[in-house]
Amino acid sequence: MLVYVGAVMVLFLFVVMMLDIDAEQFRKELAGYWPLTLAVAGFVVFAIINVIVVRHLGGADLKTAPGLPVNYSNTRALGTALFTQYAYPAQLAAVILLVASVAAIILTLRARAGRKPQNISRQVAVRAKDRVRIVKMAPEKRP
Repeated sequence: MLVYVGAVMVLFLFVVMMLDIDAEQFRKELAGYWPLTLAVAGFVVFAIINVIVVRHLGGADLKTAPGLPVNYSNTRALGTALFTQYAYPAQLAAVILLVASVAAIILTLRARAGRKPQNISRQVAVRAKDRVRIVKMAPEKRP
């Protein structure tokens, strides 16, 4: 699942890179979100400090996990859970990734101003005499 999530993150990164966003306009719009950013950052810091303090003071009863059998396979357990209990969520994630891939391709292939599209039939139909001109010149002698 981590590889799958990483693939989705890389896909979104490439989509953002290919969108051709005006950075200055984006910075101006983003500047209004500082209060929300500070509130979320404060909450995260509070939660981290809370976990550290509770663990340090012994308020949380932390238990160790039971021992595993000798022939236990983490890969087998993950595969069994993924393809039995979580089969539909895995398929849903696959469909979401497929839709995101198609959307990324569509966003990069959209028509943009100033773009010079390729016309392959014109390129194939070109004749050499239309493109190349041979000029006969007398050789020059150096003094």
